Amino acid sequence: MLTAFLCSNSASASVNAPQEVSAEERQKIVEKFRMLHEDMRSVFATVTQEKQLAALKKKVVVEGTVMMARPNMLKWDVVKPERSVTAIDGETMTVYYPDIKEAQVYALSDNLIARNTMSFFSTAMSGDLKEMEGKFTVTIFRQDGEIDFRLVPLSKIVGRYLSAVVIHYDEATGLPKGFEVATPKGDRTITRLTNIKVNPEIRPEAFQIKLPGDVWITNKVEPRNN
Repeated sequence: MLTAFLCSNSASASVNAPQEVSAEERQKIVEKFRMLHEDMRSVFATVTQEKQLAALKKKVVVEGTVMMARPNMLKWDVVKPERSVTAIDGETMTVYYPDIKEAQVYALSDNLIARNTMSFFSTAMSGDLKEMEGKFTVTIFRQDGEIDFRLVPLSKIVGRYLSAVVIHYDEATGLPKGFEVATPKGDRTITRLTNIKVNPEIRPEAFQIKLPGDVWITNKVEPRNN
């Protein structure tokens, strides 16, 4: 679920075709984004996501909110179609389904996917090109007041399930408007970020989930007991 969120798109259909920026423009954009994000400590946004899966005829629509705080805290609260909360507090990732009283809890130090997910989201929010280029071939386009980063994975293993990610940034603010993913199977996920708030006051405990005593932690052998 979290991986699907990170591999997503935003942006309405555009009249003008995207134009790849020159090397000189690329450098200017990178420097501008660096300055715009220099003082960004936290972000909150409303999320609307559409998933078009090759195996399904109908789109799946997901609604909720996301918040992030540097260096490595994130919370994604889904309200539709089914309630779920994913929280990363810097040490653990918890995925909680309150309606069915089930959860999974992972240590970030032991879970490569969780660490990479947090790293990617943090990098995408800040527009850190240097970090992106460590794992992707990055091409930058401009269209209709947007700056689009198109990321193609360098790893052949990652390329088996991810063809490309496009991150849409507002050119004026440098803030991401959303993400888009394409997979080799033909799946496509579009995520839009709206009502973005920069540097809201978020306490560290907001990224922790206190699980009730009757919740079953499905990636462990025994149920959780308080």
